[in-house]
Amino acid sequence: MFGQLFRRIYIRPPEPIPREQQNLLLLVGAAYFIAGYDVNIYGFAAKQIQASFAIPEENIGIVIAIFRLGVIPALALAYLADRIGRRNLLMITLAGAAIGTVWTAFAQSLEEFIAAQTIARIFIYTEEILCMVVIAEEFSERTRGWAAGQLGALGALGGGAAALVFALVNQLPFGWRTIYALGAIPLLWLLWARRSLPETRRFRERAEQGTVNPLSSLIRNYPDRLLLVVVMCVLFGMTLGTAIPLASSYLQGTHQWLPWQVSAMMLVSGFVAILGTTTAGTLSDIYGRRVVIAVSVLTAAFSFALFFAWASGPWLVLFWTTGLFALLASDVLKASLGAELFPTSHRSLAAAIRFTASLFGGILAFVIERELFREFGSHGPAIAALAVLAPLCLVPVYFLPEPARKTLEEIAAEKA
Repeated sequence: MFGQLFRRIYIRPPEPIPREQQNLLLLVGAAYFIAGYDVNIYGFAAKQIQASFAIPEENIGIVIAIFRLGVIPALALAYLADRIGRRNLLMITLAGAAIGTVWTAFAQSLEEFIAAQTIARIFIYTEEILCMVVIAEEFSERTRGWAAGQLGALGALGGGAAALVFALVNQLPFGWRTIYALGAIPLLWLLWARRSLPETRRFRERAEQGTVNPLSSLIRNYPDRLLLVVVMCVLFGMTLGTAIPLASSYLQGTHQWLPWQVSAMMLVSGFVAILGTTTAGTLSDIYGRRVVIAVSVLTAAFSFALFFAWASGPWLVLFWTTGLFALLASDVLKASLGAELFPTSHRSLAAAIRFTASLFGGILAFVIERELFREFGSHGPAIAALAVLAPLCLVPVYFLPEPARKTLEEIAAEKA
């Protein structure tokens, strides 16, 4: 019985999917894996990067907040994806991400490091946004949630790969720089592998009807949904956005963990938590996105509050695992909502605004966390104080329409 349940939730799609969709999931999933690797490196190696560039302890999070501003140019690229197509932008973003990642590895000053990471993230963020859009447009209403869950799982595996490489940071030549350089290699391979990637069917059909202005169409036709999604994501990012990036620094500083111990916990808990995305995707196809998001957010808030404010020893591993499991689950469903709730003519732009709202909330989180750090004198209670406020993001979720088990056209019809 449990074997059948495992296969149904974690492996087998709700219905057979054609080989074309399997190949598509592989190509966009590989990008999610690489993005998960690249964006998690700083969180793991913050202490080592801090030492290289003499970053003050209270500004570790602010550095992340600065190069997350790369999401602003990503909005313009997503706008272009609604005008010229998803495929063209997916190729451009891979090349840009590879260049930015290599530059990061060779940065000689803090200013250069931030500039390189900001540029890399412009393209990495756009890639993540468009990957979820492609999944939403190409998979049926019965398999969208499952496919989004698989995509999220691959992104989490990328973070696990970063943790594995970080365990060797003190043995690697050039330390953290080598970790970044390794991230550029698969990006170049994927650029070659994607040369035959087709444009999505829904975009081709929409393009035949003539082009529209994505921004004006979005504001005119679905302003209420957009506002609810933005508020949800800002609150989510503001309350939980510091938990993962500052965890490694917190464990090494407060609990005196060594890099290999941090990596060991991240790997073990990460592989368990990966099931959170597949669980969320499959269960949301059955019970609805909103219900699963609510349960996930409450679990993440409780777990991270205890992890940073109370836990020690084995309790650190337990609450980190449950918190990460729930965070990944809610993250992938937020991304899915951002693509599902809007029509093809401005789906990429809406997804980019959703992504931007999440990162803006995360930027606010680092600014607030720095002030709380000055008050408490430690990262732990500062992050915990933010985490307990996470359930506030469920208020706008209540007012959003439920997209599960509906076609994209039923959820959000094109309007004149």
